[in-house]
Amino acid sequence: MSDNNFIIKIKNSELEDINNLENNILNNFGEWVNDVDRLKNKFLNAVPFEHIVIDNFLNEKYANELYDLFPEKFEDWYVYENPIEVKYTYDNIDNLNEKFRNYFYYLSSNKILDIFRKLTDITDLTYDEYLHGAGLHCHPKYGRLNIHLDYEKHPITYKERRLNIILFLTKNWKQEWGGQNELWDKDAIKCVTKTDVKFNRAIIFKTNDISWHGLPNPINCPEEYFRKTLAFYYVSPLKTIKNEYRSKAKYILTDNKKSDKNFEKLCEIRSNRRLTSDDLKIYCPNWEKNNV
Repeated sequence: MSDNNFIIKIKNSELEDINNLENNILNNFGEWVNDVDRLKNKFLNAVPFEHIVIDNFLNEKYANELYDLFPEKFEDWYVYENPIEVKYTYDNIDNLNEKFRNYFYYLSSNKILDIFRKLTDITDLTYDEYLHGAGLHCHPKYGRLNIHLDYEKHPITYKERRLNIILFLTKNWKQEWGGQNELWDKDAIKCVTKTDVKFNRAIIFKTNDISWHGLPNPINCPEEYFRKTLAFYYVSPLKTIKNEYRSKAKYILTDNKKSDKNFEKLCEIRSNRRLTSDDLKIYCPNWEKNNV
């Protein structure tokens, strides 16, 4: 599936059909779409960086339809199993049910783009037709994602990643299982706020050089449960001039790993490419995903 990153997922012809629905697109979302002015103030003034949590992100009926359609098997998904990340991801939306596929088209539509441009004050915000890094995400028991900054420069379009939308699609999740989305301070020293896993709740946050986030502690849910999310990222034309841009996520060492030189090396490697089985053999030969 590695070449799938270079396939356009949001096709112009299908998006044009979605855009022709006009106001009907908004019917798939919750009442928050009518309260953008108030939400904008909350978003822009949030700490540790611009973000907002929205419950009932989707229309309840549509959210339940997506919940029922979420895949239960992960054989053809990307699988990440290493000390930094334990998760499954899938972005080949052409293989999904039309209602599920349309979710990504709705977020790419002119109507929803206008809402997020207004909410965030990013006037040139646009969708990523490649869904690079986005799609369906799933964390199993012992799942985790170490604290990191997202990639900065899109590897194909060379646009700048600006905004993340993460929608929780798990029901009956218990808080003691963990899996909260953590936002850390600008120096990546401590967690400032956590967002609990709740069905049809979305966290929307700006991505930049201080937007440290993740779920660093292994999830402790039963084997039959999964932390299911839908991820969607917005981009805009690259404006900041730098000698180097992050083309991969940048991971850091949190307190319980700061003395672990092997973990430090894995973070260094992962910030440039995916970890391989050979990397794990060299730097953590005895690691298992139930290790903290």
